[in-house]
Amino acid sequence: MTFGDEKIKDFLGKVASPSPTPGGGTAAAFAGSLASALAEMVCNLTIGKEKYRDVEDEMVHEAKKCMKYRKKLMMLMDEDALAFNKVMKAFRIPKEEEGRGEAIQKAYKEAASVPLETAEVCLEVMKSARKIAEKGNKNSITDAGSSVMLANAAFHSAIFNVRINLSGIKDKEFVEQTRKKIAAMEEEIERIMKEAMHIVEECL
Repeated sequence: MTFGDEKIKDFLGKVASPSPTPGGGTAAAFAGSLASALAEMVCNLTIGKEKYRDVEDEMVHEAKKCMKYRKKLMMLMDEDALAFNKVMKAFRIPKEEEGRGEAIQKAYKEAASVPLETAEVCLEVMKSARKIAEKGNKNSITDAGSSVMLANAAFHSAIFNVRINLSGIKDKEFVEQTRKKIAAMEEEIERIMKEAMHIVEECL
């Protein structure tokens, strides 16, 4: 069973347990999936409304995108936990055993790459949520705003998990390229956040 198939109370119980998984990376992907679901809802509350006929095709398109993001993020919930478990497994290899260092480095890279992908998807969710806030049903503007806020939090939570794993990676080129990607994403998401909040605040 995957995390996405569980009852919410059971999933939250696992997060609260002493087990390190599911942890912050899985929680980030979960928050991102909630953000995407909210944005998708606003699209569905816009589609079919006479007042918003001129943006209906656009909202249909955004709804499909948000559904794709939601499903991807639910997959990443499991992938993040699996990646962390691989790191733990690599560290359990006896120190004298050949290949231990390589296994640890490979596991660290995967453990950094999964939350990085989560952050990338959350950025896309935020782009959609900003557009939906601007053009979607204004009766649901706070839902669009909540989607933006959740996606923003999910993005930054995922980035925390990337950075903690980068600290253990010896491949300097990999680390540098990843940090550059993070910096560019952070700059973009900050801009989108400001734009989206301005749109939401103007409607309240």
